[in-house]
Amino acid sequence: MTRYMIGIDIGGTNFRIGAVNQEYEVLKHKIVSSRTFLEMERPVNGLLEAIISFIKEIEGKPCGICMGFPGTVTKDKSTVLSCPNLPVFDGVNISKVINQALDIPVIIEHEVLLLLTNDMYHFSLFDKNCVIAIYLGTGLGNAIYIHGRMIEGANGVSGELGHIPIPGNKTPCPCGNIGCIEPRASGKRLEEICIEKGLPEKAFTKALADGASDPLISDFLDHVACAIATEINILDPNCVIMGGGVMMISNFPYDALLERIYFHTRKPFPAENLKFIRLEPDPLQGVRGAGIYAWRYMNKKKSSLPYD
Repeated sequence: MTRYMIGIDIGGTNFRIGAVNQEYEVLKHKIVSSRTFLEMERPVNGLLEAIISFIKEIEGKPCGICMGFPGTVTKDKSTVLSCPNLPVFDGVNISKVINQALDIPVIIEHEVLLLLTNDMYHFSLFDKNCVIAIYLGTGLGNAIYIHGRMIEGANGVSGELGHIPIPGNKTPCPCGNIGCIEPRASGKRLEEICIEKGLPEKAFTKALADGASDPLISDFLDHVACAIATEINILDPNCVIMGGGVMMISNFPYDALLERIYFHTRKPFPAENLKFIRLEPDPLQGVRGAGIYAWRYMNKKKSSLPYD
């Protein structure tokens, strides 16, 4: 009988669910509309129903379930603390509900740690001292791996790179603070630039047509670079993974961004020894990462799951 973990990548529009075997292969997957749970009185029940339906399509019972949310979770990996794009899950002990219904171990995690898990495996980076990952999408996603562990922080909310404060900046941030860098260094900012240019809100390719020569795009790139260079200067990583939907836009000025990062990074080191890995589009990155995370950590008798 096939042994597998269920990996789930939760998104605001859709979520992906898949079965990942011990060789870290995605055996089967499907995309489900997030309306499945958003339109229910108890959204977690809709999520549970989708999991039950998926299990029926696969031979055997899963060894565990791991799901990634675009937000922060409790240290015990049971409850969503804050999920700005899916606030219906805030404060919900998802692990308990699904575990009681299915009698299967369940963990939830911040999605960026699952993305980084996938990328660390794909590029054979688990032996490195320090790896940081930037996932530039709707927000400025960030995950950190140091000396064999994914870094969580005391409250499980480390790596919030988008919330570096900018002195003198009065822009409100969705987190509730004033002056965070993310409103100037994220996909949301690109949406604003599109509108300022008289383009449709999501016309990113057209907005980026002039690249870094456009003052609006130049300012955007500089804010992204400042955030990334700040973390590089503090951690001196072996390599920097660069991904996320915005960076995968066909005409994204990637080289210009790297130039800005180099400009803001301490000289001579780490600036002279920077190594970047640019990701290719992979719709199963989150699903596979959740499965790998589950296999690597869920069955280990350790006090904290992210430790290898």
